[in-house]
Amino acid sequence: MPRFFIPAAQIKQSHAALTGAEFHHLSHVLRLTVGDSLTLCDEHGRDHHGTILSLSATKAEIFLTASSLPEAPVFFLTLAQGVLKGQKMDLVIEKATEIGVQRIVPFFSVFTVAQLPADRRSERVSRWQRLAQSAAKQSGNPVPQITTPQAFADLLATIPDGVGKVLLYEKEQTLTLKAFAQTYPSFSSLCVIVGPEGGFAAGEVEQAQTAGFQIVGLGTRTLRAETASIVAVALCRFLWGEREIPPLP
Repeated sequence: MPRFFIPAAQIKQSHAALTGAEFHHLSHVLRLTVGDSLTLCDEHGRDHHGTILSLSATKAEIFLTASSLPEAPVFFLTLAQGVLKGQKMDLVIEKATEIGVQRIVPFFSVFTVAQLPADRRSERVSRWQRLAQSAAKQSGNPVPQITTPQAFADLLATIPDGVGKVLLYEKEQTLTLKAFAQTYPSFSSLCVIVGPEGGFAAGEVEQAQTAGFQIVGLGTRTLRAETASIVAVALCRFLWGEREIPPLP
């Protein structure tokens, strides 16, 4: 069923009005018409199922038949991502959403290559949110929360106790993520930190260890930053978040 994102303010009891880019996608890309079924998703994670009542040149009126609250995730995955240049960051946002993260925390560190002035950060976050919404439509996953880019030290201070903490370090050759999972086979919440193109400074690795992060590697291969992030998210979902496979019918 097609999914569209709508501000909760545009939902009035059993009716909703879809406008803007989402209306354009409904009308001119998918070419839905009166009577077609769809799902509307608001910023609170609620799904609203309904049918199209009418179409005009600028909006679609939707009659809502049912609404549901988001289910609490069994495994809550946070990706803390060193800010990457241009399309590399876009790619990570898109693929992490498709694979299934609940939160993305961009950060700046010593070797961050990408420059993002403070007055442009809110604009960039808005872009990332649009990319995440598009990826969520395709995958059926909830849209992850994306925070404003922050300093690495601030990131370390914001991860609460009780959350699993892992930092991927390109120079770590002893402990792999797989071996770490064998020692800690169960997490309800995990934060995985992946660095920027330049990796991490030795002092940052020490800071992370002091903050309770386990330093792990992905193996012997040297991966690009964006590849490492996608691989890390997929492995974390596999190792801790995809434990139950539905039986075949």
